[in-house]
Amino acid sequence: MSGLPPAPDTTVPDADRETPVCPHCGRPFVTERQRALHVGERHDATPAEERAYEEAREAESDELFRLHLKVVFAVGLLYAASVVAGVVAFSLPG
Repeated sequence: MSGLPPAPDTTVPDADRETPVCPHCGRPFVTERQRALHVGERHDATPAEERAYEEAREAESDELFRLHLKVVFAVGLLYAASVVAGVVAFSLPG
């Protein structure tokens, strides 16, 4: 007896599976946006696929911009907190 629990059943019934798949090479993707980016970058896309690629690229660019804003805000907040902590530390007597 190894003491390990049995492996859980991780199969998904075919009726519940809505995986976006590349129409050119059959590669599965987690999201439709990932599929659109793949098709636009790796294959000769149709006009509809090209529009989906541009929309996905724009959405990804917007997300990346928001991430950069959050990082800049976090770094600025960390810098301000360290300056305040330094001022307090150096102003303590003794």
